[in-house]
Amino acid sequence: MSRVQRILGASALLVIAALSLVVVATQTTMTWYQAPGADGLATKQTAVFEPAVVGTVIAAVAVLALLAHLILVIRRAVPRVQWVVAIALTVVAVIAAVLVSIADRPVF
Repeated sequence: MSRVQRILGASALLVIAALSLVVVATQTTMTWYQAPGADGLATKQTAVFEPAVVGTVIAAVAVLALLAHLILVIRRAVPRVQWVVAIALTVVAVIAAVLVSIADRPVF
């Protein structure tokens, strides 16, 4: 594998994990409106969706590790085991995003 291919591969893994982080991080808060009260105004309520917080932490750790991997790949060739771990981290970040996206939201 040439140096350019290694850098492009590591960059692609980082971008996929970063997109997963964005998907998960945008789901951390939930907003809903309560029924109007006696004054006729609906109140805006905001809550934190805990599975999204956990998914955000998992995806953020994966992104940081993949950033370190990219820096190492830029500097030198890395062992195959490190590539396997990098791919596994990317898969974990994507799975976290998918699981948070399909998780049931509480009913208010």
